[in-house]
Amino acid sequence: MSRTPILPNIIIELLTKNHLLSVTQILELLEKNQTQFNKTSVYRALDKLLSEEKVCKQSFGGGEFVYELRAHHHDHAICNKCEKIIAIECDNHEHKEISGFKISHHHKTLYGLCNNC
Repeated sequence: MSRTPILPNIIIELLTKNHLLSVTQILELLEKNQTQFNKTSVYRALDKLLSEEKVCKQSFGGGEFVYELRAHHHDHAICNKCEKIIAIECDNHEHKEISGFKISHHHKTLYGLCNNC
């Protein structure tokens, strides 16, 4: 396996192909592509992307954070039975400030049953 410095654009490419990825999944995909990266480098690249507001970090209660691109704002629906997560269009664009709190972005998660369940 080749060992090269990790670039944030590699992670962006992975997130473009996969809606939500955990660090574990990112490492697995990098390894599958026969490129080895250490976990610390992946976390540093993700921190850089977070500070540049290119990705979001979320937790859906599974114990591990997942990352996604911020290129197009959307919300999520999660199936209560199979735990499938899908992106849905956001219907809440009007709030920029609430009670003196300036809103930079939000995440809304809806729960229910998918068509397959």
